[in-house]
Amino acid sequence: MTVEVLIDTNFEAPTEFGPHQEDIETFIENNDQAGLIRSFSHMVDHSTHPDATLVENGIHAPSSEVPKHWHRRKLSGWIHAHLAPQGFKTAVAKKYGNFVIIRSTGEYHYEEMPIYTRIGMHLLFGGYYRGKVVGSSVMHSLFLKETLRQGLYFTQPESVNQIPSFVQHYTIEMDNYVISNISDYTNFNEFFTRAILPEKRPIAQLEDENIIVSSADSRLNVFTSIDAATELWIKGKNFTLAHLLQDETLAEELEGGSMAIFRLAPQDYHRFHIPTKGTIQSVTPIAGTYYTVNPCTVNEELDVFTDNHRSITKVKSHHGFHYGFVSIGALLVGSIVMTHAEPQKELEKGQEMGYFQYGGSTVIVVFPKDTVAWDEDLLDNSNKSIETLVQMGEKIGRFIV
Repeated sequence: MTVEVLIDTNFEAPTEFGPHQEDIETFIENNDQAGLIRSFSHMVDHSTHPDATLVENGIHAPSSEVPKHWHRRKLSGWIHAHLAPQGFKTAVAKKYGNFVIIRSTGEYHYEEMPIYTRIGMHLLFGGYYRGKVVGSSVMHSLFLKETLRQGLYFTQPESVNQIPSFVQHYTIEMDNYVISNISDYTNFNEFFTRAILPEKRPIAQLEDENIIVSSADSRLNVFTSIDAATELWIKGKNFTLAHLLQDETLAEELEGGSMAIFRLAPQDYHRFHIPTKGTIQSVTPIAGTYYTVNPCTVNEELDVFTDNHRSITKVKSHHGFHYGFVSIGALLVGSIVMTHAEPQKELEKGQEMGYFQYGGSTVIVVFPKDTVAWDEDLLDNSNKSIETLVQMGEKIGRFIV
C-alpha cells in the first residue's frame, strides 16, 4: 500500500499544549479515537517545540502518574507473584507498561510505557478502529506523518534542548559512551545514536566462533522454532517467514528454524551488532508502516513485524548456511541506518552493523532448524512469555552443528 503524506516543515507548535494525562485516560476509557488522534499530534507538537521537553506533556511523559520511577524498581519472582502492590497490578492490567526479567539477578523489573506508545496502542485496538481503520490508510498515514515530523525535528540543532531531560528521566549513564558530555552533541538524533565505549560491552568468548551473542541492548525472547514463537509471543494473524523476510528462497531455507527477538526501548544504546561471525550477502530495505513494537501490540493479532518498515540482511555463517537478520523500525523511528553491513563484507562477531534513529525498535534473527541451542535461562523466561533484559555482546546461545 502506498500512502501519500504531506508534511509541513514550517509548522509552528502552540505555546500551550494539551491534552493532559487525565484527558487521555478519559479518551481511552470512552474509546474516543478522535480525541486520541488529537492527543498524539499535540504531544508531537510539544516534543518539537524548543522550549518544551519530551517528558513533560511530551511523547515521553509517563503513561501513569503513580508511583514515580517504577522503571527503577525490582521485584523477586515470589514477590511478583504474591505480594505485588495493587498499583503494579493495576498498571499491568491497564497496560501502562511491561515486566521484564533482569538476567544477572533473576529479578522482575517494571518498565513504564511512554504515553505516545500507550496512545498509539489504543488507537490501533480501540473498538471501531480495530475492525475498520487498522487496515486502511488512516492509521498508516497518521503514524507515518508524525514519525517523520518527529524525526525531522530531531535532526535540527535546537533539538539538543531535549537531551538533558531525557538523560535524567531514563537515568542514562553517559560515562559509558564515546561522547560522554551531552553538550558535545549537535542534535538529538546524534545523541540518540551515540556510540558506546567498546570496553563497556565486551564480546563474549570472542575466540569461539560457535558462541552466539546478543545483537543489542534489549529485552530478549528466544524460541527453538517459528511455531513456538507464534504460539507464545508473535500473534500477528498473517505472520510467516515469507512475509517477514520478503524472500521466498531464504524463508524456505529457514523454515522451522530458531528465532531471537531483541526489543529496544528508547533509553537503550541504539546500535545493533552481528551475533556471529559472518559475511553479509545482501541488505534489502522493505517499506512499511510504523506501528509500536511494544509487547501489547506484538501479542495481538496485528501484523506488527510483517507490516512495519524494516531492513532484511542475509548473512552467510562460517558454517556455510545462511541466516536472516531483520532490523525493524517502529512508531516515531525516523530511519534504519546501516554502517558496516555491506554486501560481501565479512564481519567479526559483535561488530556493529548499523543503528536506529529515534524511537523504539526491534531486531529479529532467524537461524536454520537444528543449528542453535539457546541458553536455558533465556528459554525458560521466553516459555513464560517474559522478556529478559540483556546487553549487547553477552552470550545467548551457541551453534550445535
